[in-house]
Amino acid sequence: ERAQRQRSRTITTYPKRGEIVDREGQVLAYSVDVETIFADPSQIDDSVETARRLCEVLECQGGQRDRLETDFDTDRLFLYVQRHVSIDTARRVRQLDLDGIYLLKQTRRFYPNRELAAHLIGNVGIDNQGLSGLESSYDEKIAGQPGTALVQTDARRRAFSRVERPPTAGVTLELTIDKYVQHIAERELRAAVQEHDAAGGSVVILDPATGEILALANEPTFNPNSFSASDADARRNRATQDVYQPGSTFKIVTASAALQEGVSHPEQEIDTSPGVVYFAGSSRPIREFGNRNYGV
Repeated sequence: ERAQRQRSRTITTYPKRGEIVDREGQVLAYSVDVETIFADPSQIDDSVETARRLCEVLECQGGQRDRLETDFDTDRLFLYVQRHVSIDTARRVRQLDLDGIYLLKQTRRFYPNRELAAHLIGNVGIDNQGLSGLESSYDEKIAGQPGTALVQTDARRRAFSRVERPPTAGVTLELTIDKYVQHIAERELRAAVQEHDAAGGSVVILDPATGEILALANEPTFNPNSFSASDADARRNRATQDVYQPGSTFKIVTASAALQEGVSHPEQEIDTSPGVVYFAGSSRPIREFGNRNYGV
């Protein structure tokens, strides 16, 4: 059993998430191949020297080098050193050829349009699990099924891996969103918020014939590629999470009903004086905003 633990261990391999596309097939989210650095401390003889040489490549920040020295000087068989490194960093680490230091192929989520439809699409965590938006709501379908890989060490302590069960890629999610309409909605909303010095705003554009959502925009917004750099207020989907009184927007419903039932017509003049309505049994009248009187 001890020999088995020394020479082999099983690692979960995460599948490639399915793409998220708009109604025309334009890609809004996809996954790219990256590499992750991991270590087998049981194979590291000099934890200080290994951490020093690694940090020359990784440019360790703060107490990262001290933490690596401590982690390398344990009996653990597996630990992550750094997740999702660049191709250049992976190449340089591989060239170091350090005992007990290995690389594992993984995937990372990428949002090519940055802030576009960020609240609707959402974002994922370090292990590609959906954290918000559609990435979370449809996580079970988009994520796919994880697999397993057996990492073994030969007589010269060189690691090699064998796929035990390959991961199954997730499905592609096609939205009713129109990328071009979404861009216009976000651009105009941002301009309006800036012009009126507003705390935020939302725009939802629907196809009245089908109810399909063509655009859903919020301001402030965030970049899901670096969501941890934004605050909770910027990540909140105001269009679906905030509650508003319908106010004057509901006048459309009232006016439409009056026209449909024939109790009013477009040419009819209405006297709104004096700009206040009293109801029996209520001590509080309903007034026009700002106590204005628009007359006829």
